Amino acid sequence: MTTIPGIGPNVRTDTNPLDLERLQVAARAVLAWLRGEGGSGLGAVRIQQITRHAEALAEAGGHTTPFTATRAHALTVRNELIVLATEQSLTFAVWFDDALGLGALRGGAITVDPAELPG
Repeated sequence: MTTIPGIGPNVRTDTNPLDLERLQVAARAVLAWLRGEGGSGLGAVRIQQITRHAEALAEAGGHTTPFTATRAHALTVRNELIVLATEQSLTFAVWFDDALGLGALRGGAITVDPAELPG
């Protein structure tokens, strides 16, 4: 991988009310999907993992949450949706990509928050 001087990573680390609202919309959609047809055939542990993190995002509302914690919840939900690899789960994963500003990293699980990569 080469580095181009003067070009920063394609990752935002600041909080933007619109992005947080988009994460909440995506999280609520995932929860509704899991409670509907999306949860059938999934293991209880996987559903619990996704639900716990999606609920944390959906319930954030107007509360001030550190953006790092918000990103951690969102990345966990996104990565789990990619592992499920259904048409709907991948669609939701793209919603999370978009709200997180991860357009350059679509399609793969993120093991480390891109904001923490050396740069």
